[in-house]
Amino acid sequence: MLLLLCPTVTAHAETDRRSVILGGTPFGLTMYTGGVIVVNVDESYDSPALTAGVRSNDVITKANGKDVTSNEQLRQLIESSQGADIELSLMRGKSPISLSITPEQDDDGNYTAGMWVRDSTAGLGTVTYYDPATRSFGALGHGICDRDTGMLLPLGRGRIMKAEISSVSKAQKGVAGGLNGYMGDEVIGEMTLNNDYGVYGRYEADPPGDEIECALDSDIRTGEATVYTTTDGTGVHGYTVNIESIRLSDNSGQNMVLRVTDEELLDATGGIVQGMSGSPIVQDGRLIGAVTHVFINSPEKGYGISIGNMLSCSDRYGSVDIAA
Repeated sequence: MLLLLCPTVTAHAETDRRSVILGGTPFGLTMYTGGVIVVNVDESYDSPALTAGVRSNDVITKANGKDVTSNEQLRQLIESSQGADIELSLMRGKSPISLSITPEQDDDGNYTAGMWVRDSTAGLGTVTYYDPATRSFGALGHGICDRDTGMLLPLGRGRIMKAEISSVSKAQKGVAGGLNGYMGDEVIGEMTLNNDYGVYGRYEADPPGDEIECALDSDIRTGEATVYTTTDGTGVHGYTVNIESIRLSDNSGQNMVLRVTDEELLDATGGIVQGMSGSPIVQDGRLIGAVTHVFINSPEKGYGISIGNMLSCSDRYGSVDIAA
């Protein structure tokens, strides 16, 4: 679902010692990209996309000078082209590129371009914290990436909804488990940022939860800690983990390695499973970070990101206008 590795960014690890509302609650998200992502280009023949120089991971932002906002919009433009050239504006990494593509008719007489694109994604995750001073939240601890290409998805717009966890697919060595559930129709917030250090945005209303002080990087140590997460319909619970190693200077956001030691959680999930991304980690009464990734061959172990990196990332890139 959402446990995918993404490229790295540089963020400042230290932050003010501030207080936030502790997360651990599940949420559903629906995210629409800015433009459409090219997932694949047909290379089995000289397809229009291949001939034009389109590549996988390109982000198509305009077609014939008009903003591209959905797969359907682009499909209709191609089908109605009657084979006339279409001028595309796209982003390849951080570089803007302009290309001309000439759709061709397939065996059924429909005009096609020989590429597959994606404009949205959806899934479940866990909220790490809510900052009542800004009405902002941080979640996941890693970016939302395309499931086929691994590319970090550019955010066009996104919303978060209330979600319920109904069951667990237990993790096993070599097999990722997952939290199974559903998202309702009630929108509880909007996304303003999707980057390598998590998903950030604004809540519509104050969520429930207890206030907790955030740790500085210098507070984090190896040893026992507690992960707060939701694995069923009974709400957020705390489970014991052990912080085995710390590498706060790692700009990948993989700032600590943790091992689940709580027998109740191991019995329920087998360790860390998809959907637990963002589950807050508390040590010595302070929020120190969030669970991000699982070790697929050792599901009782995983990575965590420091709360300093998450807050710094939100402050620098994901600020929201609380008066909006």
